[in-house]
Amino acid sequence: MKERGSWRIALVSAAILCLELAFIRLVPAEVRVISYFTNLLLIAAFFGLGLGCILQGARSVALCFPLGLSLVLGFVLLGRGLVFHDAAAEVHYWIQYKNLGRLAPDLPLFPAAAAILCCAALPFVALGQTLARLMARQARLPAYGWDLLGSLLGTILFSLSASVWLPPWLWPPLCALAWIAAAKPGFRIGSAALLAGLAFTVLAHSDHPAVWSPYYLVQHRQEPGGLRVWVNASFHQYALDFDATSDKASNPVEALVRKWEIPYRIAKRMQPGHFAPRVLVLGAGTGNDVEVALRNGASEVVAVEIDPAILELGRTLAPGKPYADPRVRAVVDDARHFLRSEEGRYDLVVFGTLDSQTLLQHQANLRLESYVYTTEALLDARRILARDGLLVVYYSVFKPWLWDRLLATVRSAFGVSTRLYRTEDQRLFNTIILAADPENAAFAALPEGIPLAEEVGATTDDWPFVYLSRPTIAPLYGQLFLLVLGLLAAALLLLRRVSPGRGWCPDLLFLGVGFTLLEAAAIVRLALVFGNTWTVNAVVVGAVLATMSVANLGVQLGSKVSPGIVWSALILAVLLNYFFPLNWLLALPASGRVLVCVPLLGAPVFCAAWAFSQRFVLRESPGYALGLNLIGAMAGGTLEYVSMLIGLRAVWLLVLAVYLAAWLGALIEDRRSASAAR
Repeated sequence: MKERGSWRIALVSAAILCLELAFIRLVPAEVRVISYFTNLLLIAAFFGLGLGCILQGARSVALCFPLGLSLVLGFVLLGRGLVFHDAAAEVHYWIQYKNLGRLAPDLPLFPAAAAILCCAALPFVALGQTLARLMARQARLPAYGWDLLGSLLGTILFSLSASVWLPPWLWPPLCALAWIAAAKPGFRIGSAALLAGLAFTVLAHSDHPAVWSPYYLVQHRQEPGGLRVWVNASFHQYALDFDATSDKASNPVEALVRKWEIPYRIAKRMQPGHFAPRVLVLGAGTGNDVEVALRNGASEVVAVEIDPAILELGRTLAPGKPYADPRVRAVVDDARHFLRSEEGRYDLVVFGTLDSQTLLQHQANLRLESYVYTTEALLDARRILARDGLLVVYYSVFKPWLWDRLLATVRSAFGVSTRLYRTEDQRLFNTIILAADPENAAFAALPEGIPLAEEVGATTDDWPFVYLSRPTIAPLYGQLFLLVLGLLAAALLLLRRVSPGRGWCPDLLFLGVGFTLLEAAAIVRLALVFGNTWTVNAVVVGAVLATMSVANLGVQLGSKVSPGIVWSALILAVLLNYFFPLNWLLALPASGRVLVCVPLLGAPVFCAAWAFSQRFVLRESPGYALGLNLIGAMAGGTLEYVSMLIGLRAVWLLVLAVYLAAWLGALIEDRRSASAAR
């Protein structure tokens, strides 16, 4: 007899998504080390959920929920006062922590990452067990449909909260209430869970005014010389008071302004006559670059900034109020997306420092600015430069090879008409790269600048990892691979213990691996096509869940599609994505890109979801099947780091190999089941 209560499945699934996204936003914002591992908290959630589902029929693990929340909060509070790094002699990480000095205690990165992975997994163990037990009371596919519906609801709710800048520490108590309502764990554990969730409100306290933008925890402090801004506990920007009164010769602001104005002095020589340039500023932030352009006679400044909270600080608190000038038009957009879609011409295209001041040794995953510093992005910038226009890149470089990387990338778009200059003054930026039409005599007469010291390849849209000196998987991520392999082995051993004789279902396991890789590949591609913004990511995740729901409904309604056809369609869809030329896609207008991307990326998601539902319905225990799939998803999240070695396009070949393994696993399982039935 199947029980009613499908709403409880949806409620738990929504809580899972919201808590997962809350951890992903909250923990890296408070503890900088976690931002080195972009997938770490996602991996923790998959591992915890998979473990909980496997333990469907075991003793209750409800205590894991309050315990896990408490440990995560403790880690955050402790991590605020520590500096994490691998080699203190190489990088002085203390400069990136707003309240810490040189004497702050330090710890290696990997133990901290392993600790938060285990702590963050615990509440999801309880949530996974609750979900599996609730799904066991329903028919397989309808239960899975409610699970997907709840996940979609959670994605929408969290995205709405991010759009109005609500802090993520609101979600742990709300998720605790949802879990209590669905799991009914009893008064003592329920009270402990609620108290553990409410304890996260202690994070509302901040030493400085703070706001949670859709991207960062943004904090600021007004000082005599300007406005200091931190994002995710790291120094980000300093909005200068350009009119600070002091002796001109000794005024530190005046020295900075002279450094900032170097490109404008050169542009005046390149553009004879009345100098009133039209300027594009990418990564405008609180407005320093905008102010410099205005002070140098700009007739119009288009200021592009991805983060609305940082832009608002510039509008309201920046000393010079550059955004109040009628010559300035502010645009909230991803810099690369704006470059690709802009049709106007500019006398100067200025790349601000964007996020370059957060350069750390192993932070090599796709970041907000990754697609800005690529050959293709610079070709877009060259396209919108006026005939005598000047490209300007300001940057903060603390690794010698990074000068070569930046120069090689700009030269790949502009040729030899590129100059790199280092400044003795290290404040805010220490590098200026200039590029222009080689036929401009004034530019050609400039000093050659610093030549390439070593061969470091340019970054491209296929390999946009600015902060890796070469294609490789950093040793730190190798350690993470080993940790995840250990967790995978432990989960499979536990599975054999609690469900002897059932096997390890390679089809479901590899479907989980493939799906995480597939979703990541889709997000990366759509970030390039439509902009690397939080709205694009939210829409992609929501669309994936909706597509999975439609596929599950199709199987549920009894559609008689041969599994062989589904698997073949999946393989063909993945191959199509690998071979489809991205330059064709990027050349289309926005409406055309949507029309192409929906079937192109939707087809493999739909086929993979259909294949999973066909396999899932055959399993006796939903917890057993879902647990294996989620454990596979954990492994898939880790494999995404391979893109740093092979590039983003080649990830589709990895997806192909995984789905071929899943298909083979399905054939083996079907043969085994047929033999057992004889």
